[in-house]
Amino acid sequence: MSSKRTQSEAGDAGRKKKKQVRVWVDGCFDMAHFGHANAIRQAKEMGDYLIVGVHSDAEITKNKGPPVYSEEERYKMVRAIKWVDQVVEDAPYVTTLETLEEYDCDFCVHGGNGPCYLLSV
Repeated sequence: MSSKRTQSEAGDAGRKKKKQVRVWVDGCFDMAHFGHANAIRQAKEMGDYLIVGVHSDAEITKNKGPPVYSEEERYKMVRAIKWVDQVVEDAPYVTTLETLEEYDCDFCVHGGNGPCYLLSV
């Protein structure tokens, strides 16, 4: 019995699995529009797996005023966007390091009316 490995086996053993880069972005996403989708697209371009936190009705009402769409409708709208890999319902209004660690995120993306900004965790 030979102990030699084939070239294919040696190559497989020498390759390390590339770590999946996980990115977090969050928002209200009420009255979803092109700007929301574009921010999500930009966030997805910054990693391999995009987690989108969607704030609850209570959080939005407390911080901005009552939303037009219910949280259930907003969760569905965000899930329908092709760049979204995972939706976190009832995401905290202020993103903490604990939240990012809970979802094993490498980066947090924040955008406003302009470009998205990448923040390292």
